[in-house]
Amino acid sequence: MEKNEIDVKRLFALMLVVTLLMFGLELYTYYFSPKEIPQKAVKREEVQSFPQLMLGSMRESKKPVQIQAFDFRQFTLLVSLEGGKIVKLVDKKYSYDLITDTERKLNVYPLEVYTGNPDLDQKLNFAPYQITREGDSIVMTYTDGSISLTKRLTYEEGYFKLSISSKGLPSPLYVVVGSHPKGDEFYTHSGPVLSIGGKVERLDVGSIKGREFLSGDISFAGEESRYYFKGFVGKIPSVLIYKVGEDKDSLTLVEVSNPLIFYAGAKEYSRLKKIGLSDVIDYGTLKILVKPLFIFMYWIYEHLRSWVFSILALTLLVRVFMFPLTYKSTISMMKLSELAPKVQEIREKYKEDPTKMQEEMMKLYSQVGFNPMSGCLPMILQIPVFFALYKVLTITADLQLASMLWIPSLSHKDPYYILPIIMGLTMIAQQFISPNPDKTQNFMMYVSSVAFTFLFASFPAGLVLYWTFNNIFNMGQSYLIKEVLLKDRKKVKAERKKKRK
Repeated sequence: MEKNEIDVKRLFALMLVVTLLMFGLELYTYYFSPKEIPQKAVKREEVQSFPQLMLGSMRESKKPVQIQAFDFRQFTLLVSLEGGKIVKLVDKKYSYDLITDTERKLNVYPLEVYTGNPDLDQKLNFAPYQITREGDSIVMTYTDGSISLTKRLTYEEGYFKLSISSKGLPSPLYVVVGSHPKGDEFYTHSGPVLSIGGKVERLDVGSIKGREFLSGDISFAGEESRYYFKGFVGKIPSVLIYKVGEDKDSLTLVEVSNPLIFYAGAKEYSRLKKIGLSDVIDYGTLKILVKPLFIFMYWIYEHLRSWVFSILALTLLVRVFMFPLTYKSTISMMKLSELAPKVQEIREKYKEDPTKMQEEMMKLYSQVGFNPMSGCLPMILQIPVFFALYKVLTITADLQLASMLWIPSLSHKDPYYILPIIMGLTMIAQQFISPNPDKTQNFMMYVSSVAFTFLFASFPAGLVLYWTFNNIFNMGQSYLIKEVLLKDRKKVKAERKKKRK
């Protein structure tokens, strides 16, 4: 087997191995890593009476339920006068209802309040409330002789504040968050999430037996899907998580003792950061690379208001960082071009003895300082960036609405497959600009261009755009190195020779 063929196969094998390792690491971490709860989280089942949830038909109202609608800049809410609970909550920007089918099926909704007393809980969640609007606040009040409960939900820019005041009710009071927003659940966590002791914990609903009780230094708690979060932010004494249904659904309740921020909407970085909730974004096991990459891209977006320019800036940054390697790679390929006659001579001479041919090839390479792997190194080093960018495109809602010309979302594939074709053409163009003197290896690169085009057709458009920009910058760097830097270096060498003479 010829040496160039070995190099190409090794390159593709290495890329495949790295790909499998990185995806395998993510899958292993998600499915098999233990969900550790810090020691500060203390279970108190033996000393505390827990609310007993009544679900489905047990909670059916005996009369038609009256609904009151409230419209805010970013949200539309429907509040039930029976129990003062939210039965519909639409994030207008994404046209997404945060109230789930699970909540409707179980007839359990956000802002319901539980005390641990079944009879009292029945009253608090099914008795008629007086509901009024005071500016940007919705005030829901229930009064029955010696007891009263008031829930005030105040709209802020992008979220709500909830304060609960009561009279004659036992403590603690638990307020319902609900179940996790539905959406794309492949290769991501969907379910309960909280920050306890400064560490974000994502619980596997399947491992919960009935209910889970957590207490400690909790700064936020709720339910999440890939792009959405619904929960509370603030000083939360404890959290209750109930496993419900057969589909690994859960219901989360939080203990309320102070006013809390109620966030229900898309995981937009700017909105989350404003209320100290940015850690709810799941950066995955490559967090050390994914998070700074996303923050850099978001910083560019804040200044240029374009995610396309953010990807362009990222590509430029990577290419600048990789320039020394690209320079060495280009020189290495030029050396290979100069060696072409000698390489052909060795092949003809030892065509019947592949082992001897490889030995002679390596001797020749070492004599001129040519490294066969130097051309592969720039591509190999970009693999972590490639996977980190893939993660960035699929963890926040910010890029869901990022469009480009005919592409509605950079987080999804190009529906018309135009961009993957353009990317494939840029790869072929690179071969025309910098052809390999070895015909076999040149042919392999053309084949890989076609293969990459089909492979990238199903990738997020933002990822394809990055690789397209990368190819264009690579062509520019190759031209700069060959036509400017190397020619200048040759001129300097020639002038030195003249001076010596």
